[in-house]
Amino acid sequence: MSDRRHEWISKRAYAIWEEQGRPDGRDDDHWRQAVAERAALERTQASVDGREVLVKFRPKQPKPELPRQDWINPSTKVG
Repeated sequence: MSDRRHEWISKRAYAIWEEQGRPDGRDDDHWRQAVAERAALERTQASVDGREVLVKFRPKQPKPELPRQDWINPSTKVG
């Protein structure tokens, strides 16, 4: 592995660790994700900073939970 590639992966793995709240014991996961992102960058015509690829690998935000219909008391009248 070239020094530049290794440095990029190292910095990206660190950034992933920070983005995820600095959890303990997940360094292998962060490293593998950074390697996958770098490989995707190398397979594409992405820009130098790779923003297009990083967006693809960004964890998806959970969808907001909709209120349940049964929380409304049907006997309560408004107005």
